Amino acid sequence: MTVSVPNVIDPGVKKHFVEEYKLSKIDLGIIYKIGSQENASDEFRNYTGLAQLSPVGEGETYSEDVPIQAYGTTLIPIKYGKTMPVTYEMRKWSKTKEIWNGARMLGRAASTTEQIVGASTLNFGFNSAKTSYSDGKSLFATDHPRADGGTAQSNRSNLPLTEANLEVLILMMEGQLDDRGQLISCFPNKLVVPPALRKPALEILKSEQKSGSADNDINVYNGLQQFYGTMKLVVWDYLGAAAGGSDTAYFLFDDSQHKLMWQWAEKANVSRDESVGFKNDTILYKSRDYFSYGWADWRGAVGSTGA
Repeated sequence: MTVSVPNVIDPGVKKHFVEEYKLSKIDLGIIYKIGSQENASDEFRNYTGLAQLSPVGEGETYSEDVPIQAYGTTLIPIKYGKTMPVTYEMRKWSKTKEIWNGARMLGRAASTTEQIVGASTLNFGFNSAKTSYSDGKSLFATDHPRADGGTAQSNRSNLPLTEANLEVLILMMEGQLDDRGQLISCFPNKLVVPPALRKPALEILKSEQKSGSADNDINVYNGLQQFYGTMKLVVWDYLGAAAGGSDTAYFLFDDSQHKLMWQWAEKANVSRDESVGFKNDTILYKSRDYFSYGWADWRGAVGSTGA
């Protein structure tokens, strides 16, 4: 007896697809601000705030100020997909194990695609050929221009991950200015590293005393200190050299300020094509994943190649 497609195979394929898809290494919401794609092309433009208030004497006219249009980004979604055939023989001889395995592989392919694409923003974050923000610079660069024509700024370093160098990057982030040259009050609450830096990162953040010191200094990163103690560690496999990334690069983010964006046009799903199969006794299941990603500002993020 041939296995029923709508009653057995359809729900089985969806079940195994979803179960495997949910095994993603990391929730992209930990890195990105997640949203929904509203149009085929979503445009985001930044505007500077107003300058600080000016003194006003008795009877004097208040000075006027208007925001300056700064840089921004345009997010255009990309569609990804793959099909999986289910033959008549697979249904005829109840080869459901093969079908379920195929569905799981389809779910894994969708998950892997999102992880690789998501990690690419950081893996190529120092590459000048990879841009999103309309300043024309990579996410981590030494010469981000200011809309008001002020001095360019840097959010890139080459320092390896140590306790002392982490503080250098923290201060770099705290010194970030908006497009009018005013402080924006950044402070990192997240350290993101590849697996190769898991151990030194844990030693820096979680040691009882200061990492690398024999002087019994306190460790300000161990969770007991205001500001520093709020920093969380995120280890992402897809940032490592084995996944095409780097074993030395690391990144700091202020979740209240950074603007790394991921927008769903359509979340990963699986569906059956009912229009084919008559001539070759084969039905097809299709996985489709549809999203855009990029950054609407470089501020709130600092990265180091660690090299």
